[in-house]
Amino acid sequence: MAAETPTGDVITIGIDFGTTYSGIAWASSREPENIQVVTGWKTELNHRSPAKKVPTQLFYSSGSDTSWGYSVPADKDALKWFKLLLIDEKDIPAKITNSSQFQHSRELLETMKKGPIDAIGCFLSKIWSHAMDSIESKLGKELVRNSEFQVVVTLPAIWSPYARYRMEKAVEVSRIRSPRPCGNTTVCFISEPQAAALATMQDFRDTSTVKAGDTMVICDAGGGTVDLISCVVESTYPFVVKKWDGSEGKLCGGVFLDEEFLELIKGKVTPGSWPSVSIAEQKMFLNNEWEHGIKPQFSNQNRTWQVDLPDSCSGPTSGGNMKRRKAIDLSSDEIWSVYNPIINKIEALVSRRISKIEALIGHQINAVQKKCRRPAIYIVLVGGFGRSPYLFSRLKTTFNATVLRSKGDKPWTAICRGAVIYGINGHGPEASLGPEIDTRVALRSYGVLSDTLFRPDEHIGCEKYWSEDDQVWKVHKMEWFIREGEPLLTKKTRQKDFLRLCSGGIDKMQNFIYSCTESQPPKVWDSSMEPLCEIQWTGDINIESFPTQTTPLGKVLRKVVYVIEMNYEDGWADFTIYSQGMRVGAHHVNVELR
Repeated sequence: MAAETPTGDVITIGIDFGTTYSGIAWASSREPENIQVVTGWKTELNHRSPAKKVPTQLFYSSGSDTSWGYSVPADKDALKWFKLLLIDEKDIPAKITNSSQFQHSRELLETMKKGPIDAIGCFLSKIWSHAMDSIESKLGKELVRNSEFQVVVTLPAIWSPYARYRMEKAVEVSRIRSPRPCGNTTVCFISEPQAAALATMQDFRDTSTVKAGDTMVICDAGGGTVDLISCVVESTYPFVVKKWDGSEGKLCGGVFLDEEFLELIKGKVTPGSWPSVSIAEQKMFLNNEWEHGIKPQFSNQNRTWQVDLPDSCSGPTSGGNMKRRKAIDLSSDEIWSVYNPIINKIEALVSRRISKIEALIGHQINAVQKKCRRPAIYIVLVGGFGRSPYLFSRLKTTFNATVLRSKGDKPWTAICRGAVIYGINGHGPEASLGPEIDTRVALRSYGVLSDTLFRPDEHIGCEKYWSEDDQVWKVHKMEWFIREGEPLLTKKTRQKDFLRLCSGGIDKMQNFIYSCTESQPPKVWDSSMEPLCEIQWTGDINIESFPTQTTPLGKVLRKVVYVIEMNYEDGWADFTIYSQGMRVGAHHVNVELR
């Protein structure tokens, strides 16, 4: 008897696209608490077959095949770090843009005549295909085919809107949203530390001493970035934390630790011998001696670390006519010199964040102290670099706080697992899976620019400009559709009317959506506003159909009247332009929430 076609099934899939490693987790609506991490990545390196994440790397061969992840041959020059290439170079510290790996990645992309959006889209399509095979092997093809997909993609908290927009484009390139018989695939975004917080609180919910009113800093120490957000615990049953302070972070993740270690080794070996080490040998050396050797063990203990060098590299001589060694000894002080610059930056970030916590809830702390003790401040440590024993001990020693970190690989997979929890909790009123983050407050203001007459009682002189068409003074006025701090718990629809004097065709017209993080967004345009995206008008409307207006200089212009409508729902705002009852342009915008 044929199986009955399932109805109402949803598979929630969380994607953690990282600078150095990426991971995917998923859960079925039939067993939402059973979150599974995708494994089975094909590999040529030791220790990797059961890995729960895959290297974020690509190799474009001369043919049509593209190698990715662990399947890139060890002797090939893989494209790495391309997540960072999504960010404008002006927004990246000079130390990173000047690094050999960053420059090499940029040169590889230019040689292949591809952009970062193309590379990211290609990589996402590869790991998505592998995830589909993995999920089908667990659930069966029929159930997967008849289940709706809900995808949650994580993003660094410090990314600017333009980078988030480019990531949305990469998701489109990946074809994750390709049409399916059972309905459209929905895609939403969440910041990496928020997702990590959800997973970690799920891990600790039965054992942690966290109480309502306690505060915590979520430190997501990944491969390329270290992000932090601050939360206050609203309740423990159910576990709900409210993110009440904005995100901050730096590009100081574990990948820079790897570079520092390589520089240490190059300085220890025989001068001029490291250039003879092949790409394959260097990969094997880092994998065996560092990634699965010193790195997971180091906690600044007093010992000597012996490192086996690649066969083509020579160590320092032992004196006399003795043969050159193929191994070198490293002291803990030397390994400490690798960690210290990176961890100092992380400590500075955490220190600033804890100071903000103390300032923002100081009055609450004083009130509670009269009755009991001061609420504990927790540091929740996640991410690949977050697994470092030394980072854990440094933060524990430096700050008067309890440092929480899940066991094993859980800190490494926290982001993709937390993305699944976020998707399940937001799927419907009947769906809930433990921890929640109350983030439905706008982190930015979103609006468009319009021109209006200058009024001395409303505007200041430096804001005005002379309109040659109208022969009057005007200002660039902002029309805000969403304001920073505004609760966004329900659907919202807003419309605003506009008029523009136009001498060209409709196809030359466009509107820009701007965002601003100021608590009081400006009434007129200023430098605090950031262009988010552009809506280009279509040419479907005949400009001759609009009424005319003759300027004082005798120039005839068309009075183009139009409406911009914003429809907000579940973290997304659709801006649509209507004129003469026709839709002439639209754009889909991800609204940042806190």
